[in-house]
Amino acid sequence: MRNLLVGAVLACAAATAAAQQVQSPPGYFGAGLGVSQYHDFCASGAGSCDEEGTAWRVHAGYMWRPWIGLEGAFIHFGEAHQPGFLRNPPVNTTPLPSASDGRTYSMGLSLLLRAPLGPVGLHAKLGYAAVTSKFVGNAAVQDNTTGAVTYFNSQARETKGRFIYGLGATYDFANVWQARFDWDRTEGKDNINPKYDVDAYTLGFGYRF
Repeated sequence: MRNLLVGAVLACAAATAAAQQVQSPPGYFGAGLGVSQYHDFCASGAGSCDEEGTAWRVHAGYMWRPWIGLEGAFIHFGEAHQPGFLRNPPVNTTPLPSASDGRTYSMGLSLLLRAPLGPVGLHAKLGYAAVTSKFVGNAAVQDNTTGAVTYFNSQARETKGRFIYGLGATYDFANVWQARFDWDRTEGKDNINPKYDVDAYTLGFGYRF
């Protein structure tokens, strides 16, 4: 009887361990959608400057242990919009209201530290990414004599290696699926404007394998 009881306990332990392995596969990939927030992108006194945009990310990773892994991600930090006027318009012209756009995206690798709390997990990330910052300036002037409108356009772009970091949480369900929230931050700079920070807040789903 004792042997039978010991065998049953061992069988239950093996089944539990197997179930835990099924619930926590090491590999994963996923995607998320959310909002972005630029900081110090617009010049002071820019009026109706819009520093919020739509952010999205795709990612894949591998957990060597339940608490540590490596993740690769592409993150689009959305766009910011800054209104303005052409500072030095041609003679006999009037500058018209215009807008300039900035966008930021990154591709990099991060070390991921995770605190597994049953189906819930909390994680922190620190990595290095190729961050691309692009600025598109648009302007227009109107001829004071003929009324004709002339448009101007300029662009600046820079890709540079920068640190990227963030926090997040996951919720595992149905063995191989998970819901996931991420906050990511990096900095950007094009060839014209000073540096700025940008955040992405995304919510999405992932698949574990």
